[in-house]
Amino acid sequence: MAAGLLVLVWAAVTGPVAIMSPSGRTRNPPSPQQPTPADTESVGSGNVREQLLDTRQRIDLSWLGELILWAIILTFLAVAGWLLVQLWRNRWHPPARPEDVEFDVLPQVEAVAEALTQDADAQLAAMAEGSARNAIVRCWLRLEEVIAQAGFPRNPWETSAEFTVRILKRLDLDPRAIGALSRLYGEARFSEHELDESARTAARAALEQLHSDLRADRLGAEQ
Repeated sequence: MAAGLLVLVWAAVTGPVAIMSPSGRTRNPPSPQQPTPADTESVGSGNVREQLLDTRQRIDLSWLGELILWAIILTFLAVAGWLLVQLWRNRWHPPARPEDVEFDVLPQVEAVAEALTQDADAQLAAMAEGSARNAIVRCWLRLEEVIAQAGFPRNPWETSAEFTVRILKRLDLDPRAIGALSRLYGEARFSEHELDESARTAARAALEQLHSDLRADRLGAEQ
């Protein structure tokens, strides 16, 4: 086996060695074959296919890309134009100027306060006459008359009592005194039970509180 390995190494180093010597006979190489009609047709048909492929490759399709590009540009311009139109339509507008509405100027509140103050003795006198029920009703009706004569308009939906309460509240008087006098007037006007002197006393105290507030407001205005 070692001898065999030595032979292999020697053969690899020295290169190929002719194992057998050539004999005296030589063999001529085969002559090239002449192309047959079938080969010619196959070659010809291959050239035709190549020519067709080459013809197809020569078709210019660059115009299709330009068409797509212009379509994208026109679409973008159309969308941008639509957005500009919407922004213009929804732009900020200054608020419309309100129309001039004619209205009656209300008389000064001080005029009503002055009229109520001047009529204070008459109101207290009305509160002292007759029964408690009639006295409270008579005093309240006098208040309504004085306020109405001052020129304040009465709303169509207001009752005379609601109108009087609204004007008294505008004079910035004690709301507790206004509410007490108004409640006692409603009780005296629409209830059927007897009213004793305690009702007259409470109504007179509420009326005096209103006149005390009127005098305080006048003193504050003068100072």
